[in-house]
Amino acid sequence: MTSYEPYPPADTRPQSTFRRFKPSGFTLVELLVVIGIIALLISILLPALNKARQQGQWANCLSNLRQIGQGMLLYAGENKGYYPRPASGSFLHQPDDFIYWQEVGAGGSPPPNPDDSPLAGLLNVKGERLKQLFRCPSDPALDRGVPPGREAYGAYRYSYSMNDRWLAYPNHGSLTDKRHRSTDVVSSADKCFMVEEKNPTDGRWDIAKANLALTGDDVLTDRHAKQGNVLYHDYHVERKYWKDVYDKLSPDPDNAPLADDPTALFGTRAPFQ
Repeated sequence: MTSYEPYPPADTRPQSTFRRFKPSGFTLVELLVVIGIIALLISILLPALNKARQQGQWANCLSNLRQIGQGMLLYAGENKGYYPRPASGSFLHQPDDFIYWQEVGAGGSPPPNPDDSPLAGLLNVKGERLKQLFRCPSDPALDRGVPPGREAYGAYRYSYSMNDRWLAYPNHGSLTDKRHRSTDVVSSADKCFMVEEKNPTDGRWDIAKANLALTGDDVLTDRHAKQGNVLYHDYHVERKYWKDVYDKLSPDPDNAPLADDPTALFGTRAPFQ
């Protein structure tokens, strides 16, 4: 006869280990708190990030001008002390312009190629790298429109322009009239060579035509903490307020330049006096 073990009493049966858990997740209040904290952090960090980005753009721009200055030095060394010509619009394209920028060719011919510019070979940069070298990263140069009356040249898509005292004299567009040499500059550390213009229309910085109220042509830019970069004739670069330059200009720079005028390259002498 088979014997059976009695069924254990209820209070001695194994208890189930299964427990019910409440679903884990953020409540609406917790989610709003997290979003508020993230928004607060962004509002704190964003100005610092923007400032760091602007500082980076200023440093890049400063480096561009330094490299261009080295190209000018090399060019003068290979050309008996003569610099390239300021790249004017009104005097048409010249073979020794420091940058070939015109978007329209003369007489229906193709426009000049920037890669053929005198400094391109000396600096060993071409194509997009060359264009970036002549543009401040914070300058919307590609968005610049064609100024009225400049349809024959197009817009100047670069940031830097050259002191127009380096043009020929008396005929600025001449290839044979007199031009100064680099050794003629007086107090080179104080004299502006190239500047970062606010809204340039060509590669010539004509200080006598600085338009403070309207277009910004021939005016030092203010995109770097209200200042702009300036390359001097000893090839150092400084960030300057436009007023610091403008207040020192000679009333009659062509005939009676002042010694401390930062654009009067040849001291108190008028051109070729």
